[in-house]
This record gives sequence, C-alpha cells and structure tokens, in this order.
Amino acid sequence: MINSLRDYLELLREKNLLLEVQEQVFREDLPELIDNLQDSGKALLFTHIAGYSGRVAANLVPSQDCFAHIFETTGNQYEYFVNGLKRREKKLPSVEHDLVSIAMDGQELLDHLPILKHYEQDSAPFITAAIASSRDPETGNLARGIHRLEWRKGNRVGIALLNPPLSELMEKYKRLQRPMPISLSIGNDLAVLLAMALKPQLDTDKLEIAGGLKGRGIETISSFDSDIDVPRTGEILLEGFVDYDDCRSDGPLGEISGYYMRLRETPTVVVKRLSCRPSPIYHALLPTCLEADMYLTFVSYAHIHETLLRLFPFVMQMHFIPRTFGSSVVVQVKGVESQRIRSLITFVLSFPMIKKVVVVDEDVDTEDARDVEWAVATRFDPRKDLIVIDNLPVQPIDPQKKEGQGLTKMGMNATAFGKNIEARAKIARGERTRIEAIIETHNSSTTLS
Repeated sequence: MINSLRDYLELLREKNLLLEVQEQVFREDLPELIDNLQDSGKALLFTHIAGYSGRVAANLVPSQDCFAHIFETTGNQYEYFVNGLKRREKKLPSVEHDLVSIAMDGQELLDHLPILKHYEQDSAPFITAAIASSRDPETGNLARGIHRLEWRKGNRVGIALLNPPLSELMEKYKRLQRPMPISLSIGNDLAVLLAMALKPQLDTDKLEIAGGLKGRGIETISSFDSDIDVPRTGEILLEGFVDYDDCRSDGPLGEISGYYMRLRETPTVVVKRLSCRPSPIYHALLPTCLEADMYLTFVSYAHIHETLLRLFPFVMQMHFIPRTFGSSVVVQVKGVESQRIRSLITFVLSFPMIKKVVVVDEDVDTEDARDVEWAVATRFDPRKDLIVIDNLPVQPIDPQKKEGQGLTKMGMNATAFGKNIEARAKIARGERTRIEAIIETHNSSTTLS
C-alpha cells in the first residue's frame, strides 16, 4: 500500500524503475544531473548530497504507466483518475509522526534544505513542489495549492500566490489586518500532490479529493504552530506566516514552457519552524523536465480522451508530444473523410492547453516523431489540409499569451484518405525466428515489431 513518497520509491525499486545515485553529489550539480538522467526511464534518487543529511528525489513519473502505480490500480489509469475525481474521502486525523523540529529564527533555510537553482538566469534557488496550506479566517475552510517559492536569504521565501483559493485568502487576512498562517509540505505522496493542482469547489478540501483518488482517507497531522492540518507522511514541513509588508520582485524562474517568468512582486513567507522526517527526501521538480510534463499531460488526456472517443469514434489514440507542456498533440484515426477530420481538429483545439494538432492514419506511430514528420511531408497539402483558427483560449503559462486575448492555433490533416495517394511501402518480411537470432547476436537492444 502506498501512503507516502517513500512507499512509492520502494515500489519503483522493486520494479527496477528507480535509479539510485550513491556517489556524493553537490547541490549545484543536481539540475544538470537530473536533466541528463531523466531519459533513463527511471525515477531518480540521490542518496548522498554534500553538506546535507537528506536525499533528493526527481523524475518521479518517468512514464505515463507510473500513474497506475501511484493510484495502485491494475486497470486503465486515465479512467481510474476520472472516476476518482467523483469521489470524496474524509481525512483521517492522526497524532503519530516522526518529524523532528528546529526553530528557524536566525537560520539560513539553504543550510538545511538542498533548494535548487534550476536554470542559469533564475534569480535564486526555488522550491517548486511544495503544498501550501492555510485556513480561511472567515469560514474556517482549509485551502491548498502548489505555489513556487523563491528563497530570499535567511528564513524567508517569496510565495507566488497568483491563483485562488490561497490568493483570495491572503486578501481576506490583509483586510482583517491579521497575519496569514501558512504550512508548506514537501515530499508528498504523488496522488496528494496531483490533487493540489485541481480546481474543485471553493469549500472542498483538496485532501478529500486526494482521498477519492486513493480510494481511502488521507492521514493528516496538525501543524505544530497552527490548526492547519497537513499530510502525515510529508517529508518536510515549513511553518510560518505571510509578511505582506515584505513584497519584492519575484524571478526570473525557468517555467514549464521553457521560458523565464518574472513576477512584478510577491509577498514573503517568514519560516518560523522547520520539521523533517529522518533522512528526509526533498522532491526536486524541474519545471521544464519530463516529470512536470507528465503531470500536465496526464490530467489533460484523462479529461479529453473520454469525450473525444464518444464524439469521434474513428479516433484510435492521442499522443501529447513530450516537452511541449501539453500544447502539441498527434491524433491517430481510421480512414475518414476530411470534413470529419476538420471537426475533430476544431474540437481538440478548443481546449486551452492545445495549440497544434496533427491527424495521422493508423499506419503512423504517433510516438515516433520521424514517422509523424514523414506523414506530414507526404500526406499534408497546406492549401487543403491546414486549418487555422483565430482567437481561441490558451493556458496562462503559454509564453505567447496576451492579457484579454485569445491565440491563433492550427491543425494539420496528414492522412491519406481520399487523397489519391499510393499505398505505403513496407519492408518485405523474412522468416522471423532466423532474423531475430541474428539481430539478437549483433544488437541485443533491437526487437522486431
């Protein structure tokens, strides 16, 4: 049973999906190491960080198949996720924990946590995978979300409270002239982390959504210095308050789009207490890395796919192009006339995340970029097969987004149906057993399809 990040890593270890780096690693080297090792097909665990007693985990979702492990399901992980969103499971309060605390007044946070400066022009080291929690001063409801945190020396971190519900809570506390208490949990069960990125009704605690995804209630403990509860199995807990008077420019930070993002100003969290489990695991999430892309495209695919197949039964599969933050997709279809493909493209482009869609036939591998490019080069006529639609909704993180404006998007019909194109040439097949024996001798990594 997976109840923590540690449980998940142990499962990956058993399945040979965890790459453990046991050599001494310096904090400054971690971003480049993660970037270079993320294509290993395995999650990463750095066990010996120079100057720190804890460990660093990264690339925690090396493939979409890992979501089946996260949700502990043997069925379709996308269907499980969509069904899980319909459920709510009450939290399970607990008093048991293994956290050890220290007061942070006069302390340097960077002396205790290996916070990474991810990109060359980042303004500072940033925490990118923390769950921020606070309590509504009027209703008592708990609000949570994922917000980037910029280290500002000492025990202070800037927090980008751009989105509700926490942005609205901050305004309430300011009107009441009361300090806003906040708890920041790092190194969480990934189902819990994923639930924090969702947008439920305002009075819904996202931990109850996480419970629905897990199929059981999430165990919680109370913060030491407030009545804010947090996941019991989180590796690291920072507690403090938001200092509205200490607002500073925030960033730049390299974001998932591959570009730097600056914020005019953000308030500062004063960290009063740091609590850690023994040998804590710090979750290092590089915004442009494969892991961040996996979270984004998993949720998008789960929401789109069911409706897509119902409206367009000729669709066989859809593939999000990696490292495009969900903006580029390839859709594979059975032979169908161009007008229906036009309707399909229009539908797919209506989703804010998606900017470009290429439609291909069932003989094209959607995950093979060369195969898709071949289909575009040989089956796509820009005069007839290019669809351009203006002023469509776009996701906020898109670097081309302008305030109050939509974006022009495009679709490409790279299918052969109805275009009087010759059949695709295929290699003549020999005797499979003989060929496999020779290939295995000369290249053990090659398999026949």
